Order: sequence, then C-alpha cells, then structure tokens
Amino acid sequence: MLNGIKNFLEFLNDNWTVLAVLLGLVVALIQRIKAFIGKTDEEKIQIAKKQIKEIMLKMVSEAELDFEDWNKAGAIKRSQVISQIYEMYPILSKVIDQNELIKWLDMEINTSLRTLEDIIDVNKDEG
Repeated sequence: MLNGIKNFLEFLNDNWTVLAVLLGLVVALIQRIKAFIGKTDEEKIQIAKKQIKEIMLKMVSEAELDFEDWNKAGAIKRSQVISQIYEMYPILSKVIDQNELIKWLDMEINTSLRTLEDIIDVNKDEG
C-alpha cells in the first residue's frame, strides 16, 4: 500500500508540468464548449456565416474541379456548395428567412467565383 502511494507521488513529482498543462487544456476546452452552448441560435448562425466566408473559396474551387468538364453546370455547382454548407452547419436550417440566407450564400459564391477567376488569370499571366 505504501509502495503504491510512493509510486503515485513520484509520478506526480516527475510529471507535474505535463499534468498541469493537460488540466489547463481541459479547463479551457470545457469553458469554450460552455460558451458556445450558451449562445443563442442567432449568435451561432453568425459564427457559421463567418466561417462560411472563410471556406467558401475552397468549396467553390472544389465544385469547379468536380464539374470541370461540364460547360453549363453552374446550377449543379451552386447546389453542391449549398448542400455542403447545410451539412457542415445544420444550425442554418433554423434560419427563419431561408430565402434571405440563400441570397447571401449566392452572393458569397459569386464573390468566391470572381476571386477564383482572378487567381486563375494571374496564374495564366505568370505561367
């Protein structure tokens, strides 16, 4: 029994910094989760919109690559991107005005398309 306690105390002594860091990470993670859960649906939707803006160019680029051989596939590409967004952010289904959300998504898709075209043009000029 005393040997077990001695081993435990030695373990704590040898690894106290690692244990302190892990404890701090767990506490921080719990606080972040509580803060997110405590947000209203509207706040969660705003967070989702911000994140969507950040990943939209990647999603549009992937859709363009997926349907690269199809000349007139704009509606299919748009549908693919919007589907992915709703899969990634189910909170968006709680938006009351879905038409307004779709308009916003269309605007973001168009902005990303223009950015993608600019990138392609710059790469063509350099290459």
